[in-house]
Amino acid sequence: MKREIIYNKLVRDKIPEIIQKDNKECEFYIASEDEYINQLYSKVVEELNEFKANPCEEEMADILEVLSAIGKHYNFEEDSVQRIRYNKNQERGKFDKRIILQKVMVHPMA
Repeated sequence: MKREIIYNKLVRDKIPEIIQKDNKECEFYIASEDEYINQLYSKVVEELNEFKANPCEEEMADILEVLSAIGKHYNFEEDSVQRIRYNKNQERGKFDKRIILQKVMVHPMA
């Protein structure tokens, strides 16, 4: 008797091939553009949760891969994104100092 495991989630491109080489069967389909981007959004949350449970370089690489796919979906140039990141770091800083902004007090104009 065959046992089925239901996933219904976006997987890396070679996963069906890997499953078949392991003498298993799988069913899959190619997502529409709308489903693809929504699955990417879900995938980045999934990968972030996996990283939170096990912070390691492999999980960080998975997050970056999904973010790269999201950028590619929107035709963002990786060099351009990195340049914007660098400029923001120069103008506004990074997150290295662990600053938590609690509130801002606005003084009335005299």
